[in-house]
Amino acid sequence: MDFEFNSGPVSEKEEIKVVFSGSYEDIPENREIVIGEGIEEISENAFRDFENLESVTFPKSLKLVSPAAFCGCKNLKRVNMNFGLEEISDEAFSSCPSLTYVDIPDSVKRIGEGAFEACASLSRVRLSESVVMIGAGAFAYCFNLTDIAIPDSCILVEFNAFASCFSLETVKLSEGMALLDESVFEGCRSLFSVELPAHLTRIGRRAFKGCTSLKSVVLPSEVRYIGFDAFAGCTSLARMSLPGGLAELEDGEVFSACDSLAEISFGGSSEEWELLNRGQTLSIERSDCTVITPRVNFIKKNEI
Repeated sequence: MDFEFNSGPVSEKEEIKVVFSGSYEDIPENREIVIGEGIEEISENAFRDFENLESVTFPKSLKLVSPAAFCGCKNLKRVNMNFGLEEISDEAFSSCPSLTYVDIPDSVKRIGEGAFEACASLSRVRLSESVVMIGAGAFAYCFNLTDIAIPDSCILVEFNAFASCFSLETVKLSEGMALLDESVFEGCRSLFSVELPAHLTRIGRRAFKGCTSLKSVVLPSEVRYIGFDAFAGCTSLARMSLPGGLAELEDGEVFSACDSLAEISFGGSSEEWELLNRGQTLSIERSDCTVITPRVNFIKKNEI
């Protein structure tokens, strides 16, 4: 296909390497697009809001999908990616409501902010085994996503990354993660199983807020901080296991509206528990405004 560029004259080298906005028209003949070898980048907004596009195949030479490149392609059903792709930028595929499955090749190291946000039909995602970071809101509002496994290569999943994924049931987090950022799984009302990494140290504010199907959580021994509202509204949460080395519960609202929380196991002493709670009894206000006080079991430390 002869490229038509909207951005003015470009050199032959640039023409070969980049698909610009205007390289393709949004016409029925372009329902299925195969981008030719030699292309290394799809530019910002290149296919934004294409209504006819249903399928796109990337070349092995492609390294970058720029911001919002396919944003709002409401009929896009299939994206065939190849090994060699390194980055999927911010909002690259956001608001593509017909996209159902994504297989991200193992060469991808970064998934940008909102990259697949509001892909309402997206039910399956295979993440790159080389991904280092997943940006804020990358998969937020993917209402049909049912499970996710974050590879051990990943060291950072930013805030809201999977927020309001209403069908998400099981999660396995990367062993490379020390931080669970704010609101990462907020509103994931079907989530019942979370596999947390052994070296997790911080659980951010609202991380699991509104996860109403979560029944029990055992926190790794290295967790030192739990933020405000981290488990608020987990109405099915009946048991919680907290490590003895826990240094801070940001405040008593960590477990607010946890209507079923009857028992907490704590890996330290009663004195350490009192210090952790600033001398106060941990009481929980339930959804109906009544107050409960969970039973606390103190687990003796192993003697050296």
